[in-house]
Amino acid sequence: MWDSIRDGRQCWFRRLDWAFWAIWVAFPVTAWMAYRANTTASLAIAQSLDAEQAKCAGLIANPLNMSGPGKLLFWTLFGLQLSFFAVLIGILHRMVHRFAHGRIFVSETLQGVWWMGIILVFWPFLDAIASNAVAFALHAIGDTKFYLPFYTVDVGTIAGGVFLMALKFVIEHAILLQSENDLTI
Repeated sequence: MWDSIRDGRQCWFRRLDWAFWAIWVAFPVTAWMAYRANTTASLAIAQSLDAEQAKCAGLIANPLNMSGPGKLLFWTLFGLQLSFFAVLIGILHRMVHRFAHGRIFVSETLQGVWWMGIILVFWPFLDAIASNAVAFALHAIGDTKFYLPFYTVDVGTIAGGVFLMALKFVIEHAILLQSENDLTI
């Protein structure tokens, strides 16, 4: 019975491993969709409004029409935000790949959980600072017509990171208990 449950779980982890490969294949498509959404936002909004209201859609900056430094700033922030998701997907995929090969309670799992927690705790602050700095710089350069700072951070993401950091200690304790159990005859 135990072997069939273990084999069933391994099968699910192998399926999840394949699903992560599908996510990696779809990642460039998702990046392209984000690029298109950023470069066609003002046009899409203008098409949904009547003629008088469509003039307001011009307030939305198009990164393709920005100056050289503005494009550099905008696309650097865009790349930073995409890399956040790529790093998280990478850490999760490595963990699931280990699980699919029967390596669950190992130190690499602890490192993955710890780094995911650290990233999730600090990312909202880093993103808010970088986004506000880029928005201010774009306004100062003249690529955007207004500067509207935001002072919020995603508390749910921070809480998830703190949870993962605490989970690291629970897993560490489970590994210790397992090693003590393995030494007991």
